[in-house]
Amino acid sequence: MGPSEPLSWTEAEPLSDINIVPLVDVLLVLLVIFMITAPIITPTLEVQLPRVALSPGTNPNQTLTITIDRQNRLAVNDKVLGAMRAQSTLRRFDRAVSRWRADYPGQAAFLRVDRLVRYGTVIRVMARLNRMGIVEVGLMIEEEAN
Repeated sequence: MGPSEPLSWTEAEPLSDINIVPLVDVLLVLLVIFMITAPIITPTLEVQLPRVALSPGTNPNQTLTITIDRQNRLAVNDKVLGAMRAQSTLRRFDRAVSRWRADYPGQAAFLRVDRLVRYGTVIRVMARLNRMGIVEVGLMIEEEAN
């Protein structure tokens, strides 16, 4: 280029326009990373399953254990009351729980339920306990072998 030729804008002035293409590329990469990691980092409920081991010095008679087997038979502290669908069984259940609650107020109850029992059945028993004033109810489980 000689002195008589006009200078082009690239040689005479600095580039003052922003190049958006790399910015868009970076934003798209960040968007993809966010879309992939968002479901992974979504907070889930941390649940600690209840443990049923009695502390030393605890009287086993102070523990209310309600058992429901596969045939929906109800037992309170190893005393079988009968089928849950029978009203007489439910009345005996109410009496047994009320007696226990009068003897040991404020103690928690534990449910031992067969894994094949319907969820609604467990909820009905828990609601019945709640109506009787027993709000602390633990669910007994068996630990799986690794």
